[in-house]
Amino acid sequence: MTLPQLRLLSSPSQVEDYTPMYVDVDSARLWDLVNDDCVHILLRRPALLELARRKDPNLMDYCEQLLNSHDYENWLTGLVTLSAIGSHDAVDRLILAYAHALNEERKIVLSIVAKILTAEHVKPFSIMVREVAIPGEIDITGWTRVAISTLEDACRRFGLETVLVGKLPDSTENTASQDISNDNLISFAPPEK
Repeated sequence: MTLPQLRLLSSPSQVEDYTPMYVDVDSARLWDLVNDDCVHILLRRPALLELARRKDPNLMDYCEQLLNSHDYENWLTGLVTLSAIGSHDAVDRLILAYAHALNEERKIVLSIVAKILTAEHVKPFSIMVREVAIPGEIDITGWTRVAISTLEDACRRFGLETVLVGKLPDSTENTASQDISNDNLISFAPPEK
């Protein structure tokens, strides 16, 4: 008997090998740009990411405003910025955003959380992945090994075979380009009963 499959697609990750924008701009000027509503939110995103890199203490409150906005781009920028912050509180807020999101939005939040997931948040993430543990395909590019193994565990519990298409990076910190071919097809089948 053939088990239903969930294909885990892993594409080569792009390595950002450049100096980030605004690295030499002081935080006060970055906040001036971030708070300037005349500038489109997508153009403010690099400044937000630089503030996240600097671990600015006021950024979580600003992200909360973005998440509560009715504008999709603001909401998405809030998610991306929380991901860049990557703190325990930021991941908690992303999980809460998942709980309040609708179907397609949930998949976006799930993918963002999966890229920064640590063992500390496995329990709520294991609940989140139940929605995607269905036959079909899912892109796991950039996911941490903890997130991937949590998804595989959920699939095993639901009687799904997971098939990795591509190659996982050697570590979550080094996401250099990886080969993807059918030669790299790996299957993780649930235990026989």
